Amino acid sequence: MKKVIAYLKPYKKQLIFMFIIHALSTFLSLLMPYLMSAIVSEGIAKQESGTIVRLCLLMLGVGAVSFLFSLLTVRMNAKVSSSFGKSLSRAVFSKINSLSFEEYSRVGTSGLLTRSTDDIFSVEDAAGGLVATVATVPVLLVGGVILSFSADAVLALIFLAAIPLVLLLARFVTRPLGDMWDKSDRYIDVQNRIVRERLSGLRVIRAFGKEKTEHARAKDATENMTRYIIRANVRGGYLDDAVTLILNLATVLILIVGARRMETSSVLRAGDVIAVIQYVALIMNAVLMLSWTIAWLPHLRVSVRRIGEVLDLPSEESAASEHATLSGDLVLSDVTFSYPGGEAPVLSDISFTVPRGEVVALIGGTGSGKSTLVKLLLDFYTPEGGSITFGSTDYRTLPRAAVRNNFSVALQKSMIFEGSVRDNVRMGNDKADDEEILRALDIAEMSPFLAMHEEGLDYRLAGAGTNISGGQKQRINIARALTKPAEVYIFDDSFSALDYLTESRLRQKLNRALEGKTQIVVTQRAATAMRCDRIFVLDGGRLVGAGRHEELLDSCTVYREIYDSQLGSKDAVKGGDAR
Repeated sequence: MKKVIAYLKPYKKQLIFMFIIHALSTFLSLLMPYLMSAIVSEGIAKQESGTIVRLCLLMLGVGAVSFLFSLLTVRMNAKVSSSFGKSLSRAVFSKINSLSFEEYSRVGTSGLLTRSTDDIFSVEDAAGGLVATVATVPVLLVGGVILSFSADAVLALIFLAAIPLVLLLARFVTRPLGDMWDKSDRYIDVQNRIVRERLSGLRVIRAFGKEKTEHARAKDATENMTRYIIRANVRGGYLDDAVTLILNLATVLILIVGARRMETSSVLRAGDVIAVIQYVALIMNAVLMLSWTIAWLPHLRVSVRRIGEVLDLPSEESAASEHATLSGDLVLSDVTFSYPGGEAPVLSDISFTVPRGEVVALIGGTGSGKSTLVKLLLDFYTPEGGSITFGSTDYRTLPRAAVRNNFSVALQKSMIFEGSVRDNVRMGNDKADDEEILRALDIAEMSPFLAMHEEGLDYRLAGAGTNISGGQKQRINIARALTKPAEVYIFDDSFSALDYLTESRLRQKLNRALEGKTQIVVTQRAATAMRCDRIFVLDGGRLVGAGRHEELLDSCTVYREIYDSQLGSKDAVKGGDAR
């Protein structure tokens, strides 16, 4: 709660000013019933047209000033709420961006999505609304009660008796709303996750004819979410209707009693009855505003709590102000790792050394632990056991970002962002100029692609790279990695969509461009691994072989099986994406 409120502090002066303007505007609204009473009692009843005109002009003046105050508060509320929402959004996004992969995996993308959109919108919308409520309700209640008593105490007491009943009703109705909103938000998270997964796997769903099955799953999630939203809204609606009924009954009773008292009393005037009724209407608005605030607060508390939970998540240590330059061999000693919630280790007792300046391969089948090992080398996760050292420096002695400053990587999933080729390659180094970008693309064998499009570096790529081939995605990712100065370059399954000829040319260029730098090539292809200086073979999360190609053919059964299965037939060298 405190962390969220802290983002309102820069707008303290504006909020105070809004409070004052709201209070003044509310005070002016209290003058209206008094002026109306005077018009009826002093003007109409006594048939004094001059008095009527003066009082009507005064009412117009009060109304005009109140209208200007309202315009001012609306403008300020929009500005403050928007600025507050932007500040909170930036804070949440910055926190999400700084989360460790452990925390990111635990919270989940869908939960973070809800908290960074729906919850922030709710809190943003509340900023000005609460100020208006706090400024308006006390003035209306206190001022309205005092003025209604000054008009006629008996009539005021009739209405005053209804207020405690309304507040008790509001408390009873709103008590379970917090739990309802919390459950509805949790089901929103579930729905977001299902929708995201369904969209990502749309081709699989259609290929296997599972549209109806997946539609049913999404329908169940939506129904669960909708159930609690409806319950919360209906319960809040009950409050509104009940309060309106109680206050309307009180108004009718005031009219009846007021009419009878006017028959028997010369003190009570028609203007006084009208004034009390108008004060009742103003107080009714205040009570309804307060009731709705009470009903809405549980939802707001849920949103504030959820945002606070994100802001309280531990951030990954930021990189040191000075770049931590690492050099030397990469050494893994008895590294063991399991993913959060996983039962069996994904990696067990992994020990090997990557000599500085060598080109080494990590090879193994699906699920062998290659990509997990890359995540550990990049310090995305911390090993449960063992250690990783870079030269003489243990990973655990440095912030994670400082470790990653020394790496550049073409990740397994060739992520392409909507934007130009230039924008996508420059993500590796935002200081790279066009000459550097073109050089990286040439090494990555993308020059023919650029030559085909007159836009060149300005060629627009669709989100996820839907307008280019898999091989082109990989080569853009390789070019992106090349723009970043680093000690170690990791190519995580970065050549799998390339034909062997294109891969051969690209690898030759890479070796020339990265001479003296360490390269780690992660692959399932023996033809890719055999070109490396050293090969490490993984199987079932364990290191089962290490050495050169010829050595492993004789000494490592797993490597021999991989080699024979891929290169033991004439068809083995075919395939790949040559585009």
